[in-house]
Amino acid sequence: MGLLKTYTLPLLLALVIHAALAFALYRGWTPQTTLSAVVTPKVVNAKLVVLEPKAQPKSKPAQKKPAPPKSPVVKKPSPKKTDPTIAAKKKAAADKKAKDVAEQKAREALLERQRLERLAALGDLAKTNLEQSIAEEVQSLNDIEDDEAAQSFRAGIYEQVRKNWSRPPSARNGMQARLLVELIPTGEVISVIVVESSGNSAFDRSAEQAIRQARRFAVPAENSTFEKYFRRFYFLFQPGDLLR
Repeated sequence: MGLLKTYTLPLLLALVIHAALAFALYRGWTPQTTLSAVVTPKVVNAKLVVLEPKAQPKSKPAQKKPAPPKSPVVKKPSPKKTDPTIAAKKKAAADKKAKDVAEQKAREALLERQRLERLAALGDLAKTNLEQSIAEEVQSLNDIEDDEAAQSFRAGIYEQVRKNWSRPPSARNGMQARLLVELIPTGEVISVIVVESSGNSAFDRSAEQAIRQARRFAVPAENSTFEKYFRRFYFLFQPGDLLR
């Protein structure tokens, strides 16, 4: 039975080939023209060929997928050891820099404060000078007014003493006597002193008597004017004329 199965396929193939040849001879050999040659039918020798079953191709083993490349491990650099001497020097330098900056700021703040103080002092000085100038100007105007008022009283005192003075016969040109006169606010004479002698006692006594004989002078009622001009004043006596 096994042998039959083995030759079945070749037999069938041989039959098919013979049938095809017979059909071809039958269809193709109808003579169109007369041929003088005799065609010898071709004989096909067929024999059974035992076909061995084809070996099944061995399946290729599945290729393993290549493993993904491992990422390189980056080693972290080990921290460098800091030299304590270098660290100490850096810290000292940083501290010194911070100290210098603080000192610089302190100096700048001091200079600014001194500048503001100077400006304030100059402002106060300018204000004081202005006030002083105004006060002096006012005082000067008052002095002028007081002096003008005092002039009239001086003239009255001068005239009164001149009338009372009698020059002695011994008076000579070049002689002079200076006397300090002191009054009270009512104008009364309380003191007469010869502060510079003429060298002639008669001349000095005549000058003193001329003042004392007046006893009282007309003086301004305003106390400031009196204190400034008439509380104490000098008389200068000379033979040629009587001088204040």
